Amino acid sequence: MSSIALGPKHALGLAVIWLAACGGIDNSVTRIISKAVTLGPEWTAFPLEPPLEVQRVGQKIRIRLEDVGGWVRPHGALLLRDGSQVEVEVELTDQNGGIHRLVPTTLGASIGFGPEQAEEGAGYFKHRKFTQLRVRSSRPVTAQSIDWYCWTGK
Repeated sequence: MSSIALGPKHALGLAVIWLAACGGIDNSVTRIISKAVTLGPEWTAFPLEPPLEVQRVGQKIRIRLEDVGGWVRPHGALLLRDGSQVEVEVELTDQNGGIHRLVPTTLGASIGFGPEQAEEGAGYFKHRKFTQLRVRSSRPVTAQSIDWYCWTGK
């Protein structure tokens, strides 16, 4: 019988490869777009300089709102814990002036807004750039933060 002895560098290399293959390494990209901001019926525009660039498999805009308990699926109003509803509209403008309407796709500490239909993977074509984000809501609400989240997934 023979045994294979691995040096510390080889063991570390194998561990990194294993973690990457099993999703243990988070290579996501998060970019803060805004801290606390009040959203209302008028569009609030956020110029994106430098532009947001698609570099991973999936992308979404995450908005942290208080007291959200769910949403009317598919892609409907957000349900607040007091039983009321609020519509939140989110749009990204790409480098060619194209408008991309985003819809609620995930609910957690933040509400994730992504494409209704993915162009590629779980999001947009690679290297697409977005130059502006616009957000509005059916009634005034305070967003604690708004960010861009780009991930690779498992």
